[in-house]
Amino acid sequence: MEYLADLLKEKKQLGVFPQVFRHIERLVEEEIGRVRMALFQCHFAIEHRDLPEPEGEPITIQEKVYVPRKDHPDYNFVGRILGPRGMTAKQLERETGCKIMVRGRGSMRDRKREELNRGKPNWEHLEDELHVLIQCDDTPNRAYIKLQSAVDQIKKLLIPAPEGTDELKRKQLIELALINGTYRPINKYSMQTPRLLTPMTLVSPIRHPNGSITAPIFVSPTGSPITPGANASSTVSTFMQSPNLDYNLFMKLVNIKF
Repeated sequence: MEYLADLLKEKKQLGVFPQVFRHIERLVEEEIGRVRMALFQCHFAIEHRDLPEPEGEPITIQEKVYVPRKDHPDYNFVGRILGPRGMTAKQLERETGCKIMVRGRGSMRDRKREELNRGKPNWEHLEDELHVLIQCDDTPNRAYIKLQSAVDQIKKLLIPAPEGTDELKRKQLIELALINGTYRPINKYSMQTPRLLTPMTLVSPIRHPNGSITAPIFVSPTGSPITPGANASSTVSTFMQSPNLDYNLFMKLVNIKF
């Protein structure tokens, strides 16, 4: 993840000098694509059938798969199908050999532009309900096989996954954070190691009724408090700095007369 974040940062920095480092820009772009595919490759469980040899003239076929917005009005089906920068849809296109487009009412991010285009030539699809349009260009004996494979995958994506179990959504959110530059890796060392208590734990000092503070109390393993005197301060300090319990030293402390 950190490597991809660095690549995206370098790409942004190169954008300050357009057409200056063309070969570097191309190499960085290719590496971003390679790493992104390795990290965010979605497993659609597509059944890859052996396509027959092309027979006949190529044809164009298409099919609509309608989005169940009425059943799930708050679910972001468009974002789930397209993915960040359209990467999820592009992967499906590569794997199925079909063109995948989101069409119908609500398919455009800019609602004002959608309303302006409604009723215009080439925008007739905006009069239809929200749907996924799948097209395939191939010979008849191959096109229908590829189209059916794409339809099956789109139908799977249109089934909302339970909250917290959607692996595709998790990958999309991480990729979106990387693109926006807001990704922050979780540091496994960020949490502090819990401190272990020594055999003698320092307890808060006891305040005398007249306002003075007496010597601090040390709790012994047996539970009885031990209050060191002035002549025992160096011994107690040595004891507290030692990671291991010295029983003989402990007994000396216990027998000190105060």
